[in-house]
Amino acid sequence: MMRSLTRLALTLLLALLSTTPVLAEGVAYVDLARVLDQAPQVAASRQRLEDEFAERNRQLEEDELSLTALRQQLQSENELIGNAGDSAAARRIDTLERSLRRRRESLGRDLDQRRQMELARIDNLIGEAITQLARERDLDLVLTDQIVYHSPRIDLTDAVIERLRNSSTGEP
Repeated sequence: MMRSLTRLALTLLLALLSTTPVLAEGVAYVDLARVLDQAPQVAASRQRLEDEFAERNRQLEEDELSLTALRQQLQSENELIGNAGDSAAARRIDTLERSLRRRRESLGRDLDQRRQMELARIDNLIGEAITQLARERDLDLVLTDQIVYHSPRIDLTDAVIERLRNSSTGEP
């Protein structure tokens, strides 16, 4: 009984080892970090986000400068007339600070949400490019990230980047 199990295990092992080279031929690797760094869609997405949020950011910066000027004016007035100070001006400064803080937080949330949407869109484009290349090259498996070692022979990264460059600029 033990001998037959050993023979079966050896037979299975030999069968597995004999198919390994066939499997290796249908395997490729993609460096997603490099794709994200070099794909033109990523640069176009960054520019779109900058353009989309530039006006809100500019308004916030102007309001912050106005608040700084108001603080300096109140400080100058306090130095001239003593520490009696104008409580109405101080309340106005507090109100402006709270408003700026809320608007800054809102801008951050909106920017993060749009960034996530763009990332998901780009992720889909990259996935489609990888899938198309895998089918065209008759690959069985494409690996990404967390790979300890890969041979340059199976690296599909340049082809994915080239596919993305040759596709549309990533405009929705």
